[in-house]
Amino acid sequence: MQDCHKSQKITICMVGLPARGKTYISRKLHRYLNWLGYNCKVFNIGNYRREICGTECDKSFFDSKNEKATKARNECAQMALNDLIGFLNSDGEIAIFDGTNTTKERRKMVQSSLLQQCQNVQTLWIESICDDAEVIQNNIRLTKLNNPDYVTMNPEDATKDFLGRIKMYEEVYQKIELDENLSFIKLINIGEDIQIHKVKGYLLSKIISYLMNLHIYPRPIYLTRHGGSSFNQENRVGGDCDLSQQGIQYSEKLGHFLLEEFPTQEQRNQIHCLTSTMKRATHTTEIVCNILKINYLQLKTLDEINVGICDSLTYTQIAIQFPEDFSERKVNKLTYRYPRGESYLDLISRIEPIIYEIERSREPVLVIGHQAILRCLYAYFHRNEISEVPQLEIPIHVVIKLTPAAYYCEEIRIKIDPETGERKLIEEDLQITRINILTKKKSYILL
Repeated sequence: MQDCHKSQKITICMVGLPARGKTYISRKLHRYLNWLGYNCKVFNIGNYRREICGTECDKSFFDSKNEKATKARNECAQMALNDLIGFLNSDGEIAIFDGTNTTKERRKMVQSSLLQQCQNVQTLWIESICDDAEVIQNNIRLTKLNNPDYVTMNPEDATKDFLGRIKMYEEVYQKIELDENLSFIKLINIGEDIQIHKVKGYLLSKIISYLMNLHIYPRPIYLTRHGGSSFNQENRVGGDCDLSQQGIQYSEKLGHFLLEEFPTQEQRNQIHCLTSTMKRATHTTEIVCNILKINYLQLKTLDEINVGICDSLTYTQIAIQFPEDFSERKVNKLTYRYPRGESYLDLISRIEPIIYEIERSREPVLVIGHQAILRCLYAYFHRNEISEVPQLEIPIHVVIKLTPAAYYCEEIRIKIDPETGERKLIEEDLQITRINILTKKKSYILL
């Protein structure tokens, strides 16, 4: 986890017409920053509007000539901003103001309120500009038609109304200009071009790097631990042992499973396969990639957590030889650092470049790794609280297939029997888990 100057508060304000990916970007940043350990929260103006004014607001509600509706929308924006300021003035570190903010007048009001009511706040404006009609239509189809405003409306009527809403905003839209004296980033067509102005500081630079790797193309991400090893059987930590016979069998069955997932060699050649430099992971990957006839990339960044002087010991031996460390680890696995080794917080910091690597890939990604590493990666995609990371279940000989979408992440877990190759969906009641990023609730789709 990166250091954060607790006295420095950061506000990220979105700008842009509807269906330009503002909420997508907001939620991605929220997930990333919380994963790094920052106390970050999104304040979505649309959610305030739905709560105060209801969900049955047609396109006329967004007409700037509709004085009553304009007043109501401004009041909702002010409520969201007040809550944001209250968050920053308490224990909040980073706040994201998610809304259209399409006029200079609105942006001036927001900037002025933040400077007057928050101490030592740094504000970054992110304007999402998109003129690609296909991307806009796709965004409407995938996200807007499923939001609470249109749940009772058929898709054709909903699309027509939403396009009318966009036209209402286009009439008053003013892009950010230099004379506003703002720190800003302009994202054009979801990352095709990026313009940066007056952006300073370590964390804001990291945010820019992260945004440069985002895209909206769907693709599956497969996470699996290496095949079983002798250390797994003996419940030892660390080490650089090779696969057991059962681990070799799993590796072969995993390769054949992926052959069925990607039936043609052309599809298999698109797989972006990542693994560590440790023997058990490398051996698993070699077997899998030989079956698939593809290459793989070894990264030391993906090596298992460094357990320091406890390397190759069983947990019983650690309890006997290092009782204080054993007790400390039981109290807080997240912050506990093995003597001369690493903690989970160290690990999150170490694998941050892997998040960039996965995010920028537009092709299927396969990560064959280790339990602690995969816990950290899984937590990022499913928005788990950072304190939950050390307890996440990443079973051996199981494939976790994630498919990130705009507002949720689909998950399927397949357990593969190393000896028979039998496959079993192990999600409760054979379900695919969806985490809805807007409601923060899990929903389930029966297979």
